[in-house]
Amino acid sequence: MSDMITARKTFLPFALPCISERAIEEVSSVLRSGWITSGPKVKEFEEEFARYTGADYALALNSATAGLHLALEAIGMSREDAAICPAVTFTATAEVICYFDAEPILTDVDPIFNLMTPETLRDTIERECIYLNGTLFHKTTGKTVRAILPVHLAGVICDMEGILEIAKEYNLYVIEDAAHAFPAVRNGRKIGTFGDFTVFSFYATKGITTGEGGMVTTKHSHFAERIKLMRLHGINRETYDRPGWYYEVVSPGFKYNMTDVAAALGIVQLSEADELWKRRILIAENYKREFADLPFLHLPLSAPNGEHSWHLFRVEVDCASCKMDRDIFASELKNVI
Repeated sequence: MSDMITARKTFLPFALPCISERAIEEVSSVLRSGWITSGPKVKEFEEEFARYTGADYALALNSATAGLHLALEAIGMSREDAAICPAVTFTATAEVICYFDAEPILTDVDPIFNLMTPETLRDTIERECIYLNGTLFHKTTGKTVRAILPVHLAGVICDMEGILEIAKEYNLYVIEDAAHAFPAVRNGRKIGTFGDFTVFSFYATKGITTGEGGMVTTKHSHFAERIKLMRLHGINRETYDRPGWYYEVVSPGFKYNMTDVAAALGIVQLSEADELWKRRILIAENYKREFADLPFLHLPLSAPNGEHSWHLFRVEVDCASCKMDRDIFASELKNVI
């Protein structure tokens, strides 16, 4: 380990985004334009994001949570339904299922990457569900299982080939939570092109940021149209595209639209995404090298069959090697200010 490393007295700030001067200029330009809500910049960001990922459709929103919610709404999720998600994830993945008064069915994850796998998914289905006449039911509640929500934790893409195979077998939609995963790659395919929906986060700490924001990609035109409608109160024409004052509210929707201010930042961030990614890869390599001789740390592995986004560099602490109780160790970390 390098002799230059010394212990910090405070936590390293986690939420300092990399914002270039060009991004600041683009945001300033939008502010000067007089059009700061959803408009031409949002449309441009969607088109550029679809082009980057290879997705057929991309819909910009104000958060990834909104994206997960609207994806479930688009498939007609209701209180009579259930969806499968991993036990290790941020609250939003299960939370959005509860928005419909539906049942979240938690599945186990693998011990290395903490991801849903085809094996853990199938085990959950066989233990907790029953398949009758082309429909999967949750044994405990009797609810219809409609979807699988894999989470690409820390920046590693799940075994999507295996998960999609199971989804096809049981007639389930696949809604990917890719909040951590942009711009990861699996078997030569960029994230955003595997499932029925892929949901991205542009929060301040993510691979690219719009401050707050999200994106949904999909291959289905009818789902894209539904999300486009429902993200802004169910209004049938977006503000920038209206020829006049008249519009109709055709369904009770939500206030999930992205602003042009956020999109302007997103457009520049997207153009810089590969450079930002390379920087994270170098940082991860530095961490691996400098921490290699610490016997009480288990370091993260590279992504199998692909490329890690390195949203997070997660280490597992072997408390037994430290001769310290886990809870005491966690408490000591909280005391570092």
